[in-house]
Amino acid sequence: MKTGLLGGTFDPIHAGHIHIAEAAMKEYGLQEVWFMPAGDPYFKEGMGVTPPELRLEMVKRCADELPDGFSCSDIEINDRNRTYTSETLKKLNDRYPEREFYFILGLDSLISISSWHCPDEIFKRAVILCASRDTGDDFSRAQEIIRDTVSGFPDAKPDIRLIHTPEMNISSTMIRKLISEGGDASPYLTRGTYDFIRENGLYGSHI
Repeated sequence: MKTGLLGGTFDPIHAGHIHIAEAAMKEYGLQEVWFMPAGDPYFKEGMGVTPPELRLEMVKRCADELPDGFSCSDIEINDRNRTYTSETLKKLNDRYPEREFYFILGLDSLISISSWHCPDEIFKRAVILCASRDTGDDFSRAQEIIRDTVSGFPDAKPDIRLIHTPEMNISSTMIRKLISEGGDASPYLTRGTYDFIRENGLYGSHI
């Protein structure tokens, strides 16, 4: 079974994440896409990340409102140690040998992937799907970055493919700021996610 994995802090999960997941599923015929919130995002230490159990619940509520095939994985949230993508993929490969995993990320993440923990193991254990804006300059730059990444890991033989997506200027940082200033972030969130944020007073929100 072709299974997509979209990891992230998801603080909060928003329409941009959903759009990339939907595009990956459609373009590459994925049967499922799992949203996989990070338990201990080491790359954001000291940045005041929302507690993992709250981020997990936001992702669950979001996935519940999406069509069949989209779900939430708690594999990293349940690991209270520092988690790395390479180790998570090994666990998933061992646990689900019948699945073919496609790891979904953005172009900025692909650019920095050589600094991740054991990137060669990531390439060996999953096809990489990289989201890029479907415009001439961005698309050409993404192709160049993919070529450079593949040539940089000749032993791992990375299989990196592009997801074609239109430009969406949405970020979790933008949404948190909007909510903290009393703005309406509902157009960027599913109803369940939006209600959960308000119910729990996240990001300075008030009912």
